[in-house]
Amino acid sequence: MNVLVTGAEGFIGGYLTKSLMADGFDVKPSSQFRGQIKNNIFEKTFFCDVRDEKQVNDLIAQTRPDVIYHLAAQSLPTASFMNPKYTFETNVIGTSNLFESVLKHNLDPVIIVACSSAEYGLVKEDEVPVKEEHSLKPLHPYGVSKVAQELITHQYHVNNGLKTVAARIFNTTGPGKQNDVVGDFSKRIVNAELNGAKQIIHGNLNVERDLTDVRDMVNALKLCQKLDYGLAYNLCSQKTYHIFDLLQLMLSKSHADITAVEDPSLYRLTDEPIIMGDNTRFVKSTGWVPTFDIETTVGDSLQWFREVGL
Repeated sequence: MNVLVTGAEGFIGGYLTKSLMADGFDVKPSSQFRGQIKNNIFEKTFFCDVRDEKQVNDLIAQTRPDVIYHLAAQSLPTASFMNPKYTFETNVIGTSNLFESVLKHNLDPVIIVACSSAEYGLVKEDEVPVKEEHSLKPLHPYGVSKVAQELITHQYHVNNGLKTVAARIFNTTGPGKQNDVVGDFSKRIVNAELNGAKQIIHGNLNVERDLTDVRDMVNALKLCQKLDYGLAYNLCSQKTYHIFDLLQLMLSKSHADITAVEDPSLYRLTDEPIIMGDNTRFVKSTGWVPTFDIETTVGDSLQWFREVGL
């Protein structure tokens, strides 16, 4: 089976590509970075900036995939405030370019689109775990772009018969993750270990997050090929961790005696108090069960920074 992974040099994309290759699939990884990512992991990566219609057409013509995992995205909420145009061009126009190219080349692949829990926005505690039918009211440009991306995904299924699945991915972390709570804490702790510092800084700890290990998320994404087309599915653990407790766990695994100090400048403009998904629809359809516990995930994340470097 011929599988195209866009965003293959990203965090989830890298793990997914390697896992699909290990399963024996003919995987075509694509990225817009031309191997600029640290520790470039693939022998050959197809260059493609999904904002560019011609580049997308060339990619589809060269790869002619049976399955597409569309992970190429600007995926940072904070960055989306600084550059909303780039966020929308990548996440929305890029997805439309992909679908149009599939139609142009008369292909019929299964297309799994990496959507996001950020689409839900503010969800009250009595509304969690949040189901797929919940209203979508995102709090930042990134979340808005993902809502638009998902609506386009649904529209191309309804109007053009594309075999699309919207995977609403919740917080995913693990070894190698940057710019999330586990990655940030890991990096600061290891930096303190190396430099003999006694303190690290942190932002808002009074939130809860549904966290899934990237290795479990990859297994979930691979099962998405079996899902009903045209629907959205929550991909999550359906279990939350209070960020204060998470930090304490990570400090307990440090190789040094380190304390944490609050830095208000690290607070986001908006920060959902709790993010927790209901994965019933997905689990009922696939039987997926996460296997990595949080202690293993954070321990492996810390060790990744110790071995690979900051």
